[in-house]
Amino acid sequence: MRGTIPGGLRAIIGYKLCKAAAELLGSAAIFIMGSVGLAADLGAAAQAIRRHATEAWSIALAERLLDASTAHNIFVVAMAMLADGLVTSFEGWALYRRYVWSRWLVVATTVSLIPFEVVALVHHANSGRALVLLVNLAIVVYLIRRHAEST
Repeated sequence: MRGTIPGGLRAIIGYKLCKAAAELLGSAAIFIMGSVGLAADLGAAAQAIRRHATEAWSIALAERLLDASTAHNIFVVAMAMLADGLVTSFEGWALYRRYVWSRWLVVATTVSLIPFEVVALVHHANSGRALVLLVNLAIVVYLIRRHAEST
């Protein structure tokens, strides 16, 4: 390690690892519910997620869950959450290890999702979604500024 991890970077790492844990647990729950034939219960859960979701991916997930009436569709949703959880955990790990390229990985993945967040905010405006968008923008700005300061 190269010394102490700055507070801002520590907060981003914590955010990434908590988000990854939630996605991985969510995908496991969907796998389990789908495998034991609880697809109907997934519809009710999807309605609740859609009503209370703050991130664009959560809304997209809820809408997909509502459409998912077959085990195959449930499997696809769970795999998407699993993949996102793995990517997010990799981002957190890479930042923690302080690899030079890790900041650019997080910037690229975060920036690539911002247009979806903006669209979700326009279509389903609420303060939670606005906060998530601002947090993602703050992460991008922070990592770019930290890189500029270190060069």
